[in-house]
Amino acid sequence: MWLHAPFDPPLIDQINRMQAGVIPSPIHPLTCPNAKDGRHAFAGGYLGVLVAQRQGLVCPSCGYTQAWLSGTTLACAERESSAAMGNQSQRMEKARERALDDFSRLVRDGYVAAQPMVDSLEAAGERRAPRTDVASPAANTAALPQPLAA
Repeated sequence: MWLHAPFDPPLIDQINRMQAGVIPSPIHPLTCPNAKDGRHAFAGGYLGVLVAQRQGLVCPSCGYTQAWLSGTTLACAERESSAAMGNQSQRMEKARERALDDFSRLVRDGYVAAQPMVDSLEAAGERRAPRTDVASPAANTAALPQPLAA
């Protein structure tokens, strides 16, 4: 099964998180076929990582566009992601932060095609933010030790 552009926003978000390594995936990120020409930026741990956008997977460095994606690639990432859902991994959060820094730098340097990746990574961080509406114990209370069983 092949997925063809135009991609919808939830799919763009999912692909970008997979590409950045924010969701576990046994698959190497999809990269630009021109990545070894010396003009491509290093971001997300690889040279020439493609960024999902409405029109397809776009290289922020040279504009190469791949208008298709294997459904198997996405299915593998979904399986790995659902297996790790209950375990908030610090490694995945660090990967998100590193990729966000890399792709934000690309946007600042004028590679505006990297903006959808920045948006996806920022949204992923907001979803993982700690809840503030949970009642917490008062700051001046101390937990007393439980008595030992006789």
